Amino acid sequence: MSEYSIIIKRISIGMMLGLMLLLTACSSKKVDELRLQGIEELQKAKYEKAVETFNEAMELSDGKVGELQFDILMYRAEAEYMSGDLEAAEKSLKTLREVNGDKDEYIKFQAQLDAKRMVKEASEALDAGDTDTAKEKIDGAEALGIRNDRDLQYDKVVYYEKTAQWEEAYNEIKAYLNQYPDDEDAQREEKFLSTRVSALEKNEAMISG
Repeated sequence: MSEYSIIIKRISIGMMLGLMLLLTACSSKKVDELRLQGIEELQKAKYEKAVETFNEAMELSDGKVGELQFDILMYRAEAEYMSGDLEAAEKSLKTLREVNGDKDEYIKFQAQLDAKRMVKEASEALDAGDTDTAKEKIDGAEALGIRNDRDLQYDKVVYYEKTAQWEEAYNEIKAYLNQYPDDEDAQREEKFLSTRVSALEKNEAMISG
């Protein structure tokens, strides 16, 4: 091979390497942009759209595994959780724990997932009229540290109603409406419970009188 051919070959290899580096840099930039876009969608409660965006970011990562990918996958798990797809969130978290170990934030999120599943089971038990199981699941969810969960709060209202604990139910529905004032079903429930509490107070006054 002539010296000229060797020089041309080296130049070609250099150009190819340069092009590969450029493409890699562009891809990494796009992944970062998609990550930020997904976070913004998550903050705006566009959960399903956020999941799609994070999926696109993972696909563009082209099999790379690093802190950026772990971060994106954790955000995707959160978006899946917020969209109500607990099974998908569980799968994303399982992948993270298998690949990146049992980090504190993963363990905490696992507890949150377990608690949310208990809330769902409590709702199902209440629908079936099984108040004992519902109470067990509600207590279990709270023990795992779930707080300010809308479904949990409403489950507690229903539980108190079904067990004729009218004052507790009324106090719980008022607390619920402080956070979700536009819930029309809850507004009607508050009116119903207020009549129950008033009747209870009248009965107690008559007995004591």
